Amino acid sequence: MDIVNTQNLRRTVLAIAWPAVLRTFLNMVVQMVDMIMVGSLGPISIAAVGLGNQVFFFSVAIVQAFSIGTAAIVAQAVGRKDPETAKKVAGQSLGAVLLTTFLLSIITVVFSRQIISGLVYFMAERDLELIYLAGQYLGIIGISISLRFSIVIVNAVFQGAGDSRTPLRLMIVANLINVLGNYFLIFGIGPFPALGVKGAAIATCGAGLITGCIGITLLFTRFSPIRLNFKLKALFLFEWQVLRRVLNVGLPSAIEQLGIHVSNIIYSMTVATLGSLAIAAHQILHNAYTMTYLPGIGFSVAATTLVGQFLGAEKKDQALKSGLETSRLALIIMSVVGLIFFFFPQAVIGIFTDDTLVFQLGKVPLMLLALGQPAIAYISALTGGLRGAGDTRWAMYLTLFSMFCVRLLLTFLFMLVGWGLTGIWLAMLAELYFRGIYILRRFRRIIPRTTSLLEQEPAEKHA
Repeated sequence: MDIVNTQNLRRTVLAIAWPAVLRTFLNMVVQMVDMIMVGSLGPISIAAVGLGNQVFFFSVAIVQAFSIGTAAIVAQAVGRKDPETAKKVAGQSLGAVLLTTFLLSIITVVFSRQIISGLVYFMAERDLELIYLAGQYLGIIGISISLRFSIVIVNAVFQGAGDSRTPLRLMIVANLINVLGNYFLIFGIGPFPALGVKGAAIATCGAGLITGCIGITLLFTRFSPIRLNFKLKALFLFEWQVLRRVLNVGLPSAIEQLGIHVSNIIYSMTVATLGSLAIAAHQILHNAYTMTYLPGIGFSVAATTLVGQFLGAEKKDQALKSGLETSRLALIIMSVVGLIFFFFPQAVIGIFTDDTLVFQLGKVPLMLLALGQPAIAYISALTGGLRGAGDTRWAMYLTLFSMFCVRLLLTFLFMLVGWGLTGIWLAMLAELYFRGIYILRRFRRIIPRTTSLLEQEPAEKHA
C-alpha cells in the first residue's frame, strides 16, 4: 500500500486500522472466552488467572522498548523509501528481544509462587488456594515468554511497513490454538485430562510458542515487506548504534508501560484488602477494560504507521490529519462499546460469572468505565501518533504523573472515605480525562514542528 501518496486519507486510515482493530477484537474475544471457561470453575480460579496474567503482561514493558522504536523507525524508513535501514532495525530489535525475554522467562518460571505471594501480601487472610493456582498458572505460561513476545517485534515490523493483515493472521492462529487447547484441557474432553487452571495455562503457553516460531520464520520469507536475508545467528551480533537509536524512541514508552503496570499492581494489592470477591470483580472489570481498550490499540497501531510514514516522506500536514482522523474513528467505535457497558452492566458481568455478590461489587465501576471511553479513544490513538513521530518522552512524563500523582492519590482518598471498589474506578475515570485532554493538546502542537527520526543523531531526543 502506497500510504504517503494516498488521495483518500479516511480510506487509508481504515485500510490500515481495520486489520489491527479486528486483531485486537479477536484477542478480546479469546480473553473473554478464557474468562468464561475459567469462570465456570469459580471466583478463585478467575482471580488466579487474572493475577497470573497481570504479572505476565508486566513483561510487555521490556518489549515495548524495542517494538515502539522499531515500528516508528521502520515506518519512517518505508515512507522515505530506505529499506536497508528498516531491515537493520528489524533484525537488531528481534535479536535483542529474544535474548532479554529468555532471561525473564527463567526468572518467572523459577520464582512464580514468590511473585504471586508478593501480589497478595496485604490480603487480610491469605488465600492459599488462590496463591497456589496463580503461581502454577504463572509458572507454566512463563515458559512461552520469549517466543510469545517475539511476536510483538514481528508485528511492529509488519505494521510499520503498512502491513497490518499478517499480524491479524498470526493472531487468528494463536487464538485458535488457545481456544481449542482451553476447551480440551480445562474440562477434559475426550482423551485429555481435566486440568482446570493448569489446562488454561498449558493452552496459552502452547499458543505462544507455536505462533512465535511462525512469526519469526515469516520475516525471512517473501511474505515479509521487510525481508531479512541473513542467518539466524546474526540476530545476536548487535550494533549498538542501531539499538541506541531504537531505544531512544522506545525506552520512554517502555518506562511509561512499566509505570502503568506498576500502578496496576498497586491497585490490585489495594483491591486485595477488600477480599477474594472484590479481587474476582476487579479482574472481570479489568477484562472489560481490556475489551474496550483493545480497539484503541488497533487505532494506535494505525496512527503510528500513518504518522511515521508521512513524517518520513516530509508530509507534516498529512501526518497531523491522519492522527486526528484515526482518533475520531476510535472515538466512534469505543463509545458504542461504552453505551453497551453503561446500559447493560448485568449482561456484561453475567458473561463471566453468575455470582450475585460479584455483580453488586462490579456494577457501578463498570458504568464508570463506560463513561471513560471517549478519553480512552483519544489517549490510545494519539499516543500512537506521538510514537510514530518519535515523541515518546513527553508521553512518558504525562502518563507517570497522571497515574501516580492523580489516579493513585485519588484512589487512596476514595478508599479512605469508604468507597471501596467503586472509588478505585472513579479515580481511574478522573485520571483518564486529565490525560486525554493533555495528549490532544500535545499532538496538535508538536506534529507540525517534528523532523524525521532518520535526520536525527541517535542520541538526540525530542524536547
